[in-house]
Amino acid sequence: MDVLLEQNLASRQPGVTNVIVNTAELLQAQDFTELVSEAKQLERRRVDLVSVRRQRAMRIGPARLKAVLQDTGLGVCTVGFAGGFTGSLGRGYKHAVDDTRRALELAAELKAQSVIVVPGSRERHTYNHAQRIIRDGLDDCLDDALRLRINMMLPLNAIFGNRKDVFFPRDSTPLNWVDGFESHRIRPMMTLRGSSPWTGLPDSWQRCLNDGGILRVNPRCRAMLGGHNVLSEILLQLTKAATGAGT
Repeated sequence: MDVLLEQNLASRQPGVTNVIVNTAELLQAQDFTELVSEAKQLERRRVDLVSVRRQRAMRIGPARLKAVLQDTGLGVCTVGFAGGFTGSLGRGYKHAVDDTRRALELAAELKAQSVIVVPGSRERHTYNHAQRIIRDGLDDCLDDALRLRINMMLPLNAIFGNRKDVFFPRDSTPLNWVDGFESHRIRPMMTLRGSSPWTGLPDSWQRCLNDGGILRVNPRCRAMLGGHNVLSEILLQLTKAATGAGT
């Protein structure tokens, strides 16, 4: 489940949280028949947004996936994943850039909001070289993201759990590192795991959401705590932050 915020501009008041917490369910369908059934179930549950794995989208077929989603009124939050510019995921630099560009095109075809772009870990590079490769990779894809109006979501902690997909900045916080790219199309993403998902997160997850980022609730975390409990905690903490409670 992906959690994101939408600005509630109609009721902007000082001292009141001006956001709406929204969620996207991760599509599980493996083929077209399963997709039709799952989409109907999500429609009955009044789900508005889904997140899509690229491999499954290509297996089903982007055109057929798009048609089913449109028929059931489902929008796409994220398409994932792409990237791995440092080679830690087994891709060369050019392959990673080309793959990210293809992912952006697919996201545009599906009218998605964003693509998850994993930077890749430092691997065997020096720190400065790894950081430069990641910056170059994102810069090489930024024109496509701007043209297609698709956000590139940059994970701040590992989304696969093996730490090969994430880069840990040395001289700044992860959120400040993302801000350093100075583009509204490069946004942060965090993954919540386990029974204590709020511990060990880089920087502040409240700021991540307020900066246009996404919280991805790991299936194990959701199973242990319950999706409703996670959302309730998010809303409670955002309200406290907005009203200054607990400061």
